[in-house]
Amino acid sequence: MQAIVAGDLQQVAELFRRYREPIFGYLMQQTRGNRRVAEDLLQDSFERLIKYRRSYRRGSSFRAWLYTIARNQLQDWWRQDQQQKDREQDLFFVLPQVHPSSLDAIVREEEARDRAKALAQLPDNYREVVDLAWKRGLKYAEIAQILQTSEANVKVRMHRACKQLKANYHKIHS
Repeated sequence: MQAIVAGDLQQVAELFRRYREPIFGYLMQQTRGNRRVAEDLLQDSFERLIKYRRSYRRGSSFRAWLYTIARNQLQDWWRQDQQQKDREQDLFFVLPQVHPSSLDAIVREEEARDRAKALAQLPDNYREVVDLAWKRGLKYAEIAQILQTSEANVKVRMHRACKQLKANYHKIHS
């Protein structure tokens, strides 16, 4: 990133290669599977990386800085989005395909659907923390930086998300 800050924009290709999939996955998750929007937001995020490269602080977490850019792009998109139905789509997870002849596979598919439903019922701020920690593998300190809050607040959100997730799952099975 220091080379990019210094003006060597050829290095952006290497960062794009390294971070394209995790950032795209995060954006897909947050846009409820809207591939077109996630692709646009990914491109916009890397354009902003170039535009605001001088705001990167040497020694700070590049990964957290890049996720912050992506999250800001996402928030701008949500503010501009006038169609609430797109936001309410329950496309949170892509469930695995299973062969219906296997009873075990059918049970696993139902359980996966129930977990996806339980997760989709979480408030956005809880679901985002779960996604960043569990699926993206970010540390609480990095999540706190991205969300512009304290690490303690991230821990509280995660605790509450897990508690709510458990309650949602049991409610589905009742």
